[in-house]
Amino acid sequence: MARAFVTKELRFQAKDETGLLGRVVLALAVEGVYINHLSAYTVGDKGYLQMVTKDNAKAKKAIDYFIPNIEERDVLIVEFENKVGTLAPVAKLLGSHGIHIDYVYGTSGDGFKIVGVFSTSDNPKAAELINQDSGALGVGS
Repeated sequence: MARAFVTKELRFQAKDETGLLGRVVLALAVEGVYINHLSAYTVGDKGYLQMVTKDNAKAKKAIDYFIPNIEERDVLIVEFENKVGTLAPVAKLLGSHGIHIDYVYGTSGDGFKIVGVFSTSDNPKAAELINQDSGALGVGS
């Protein structure tokens, strides 16, 4: 079955420079912060990082000395079976209820399930819809 819940994501930007990601993840590792989900990319001279950790307060403290402006915001975590086409009914469900998807990133690391991190116009409503309709989405057993 598909499962969805709302959690907090850390998001920040910094000057893009070689080693930025390494410094961030090393600082988190030194403090024992476990990263659940991570997206990192550059646009021009800026590096952007988004992450969901097991302890956001500890994560912010670990990196705030060199990343001063860290935003914490709600995101939607959606877990579903790793099969061709399983994202389609989720996206269709949200769209048919007027829920805009701002962005999504994810992985299928274990080969059996996909975990997507979504930012939508209404994360609580999106979670409710996905959980309500998970059996009808064709994304699980």
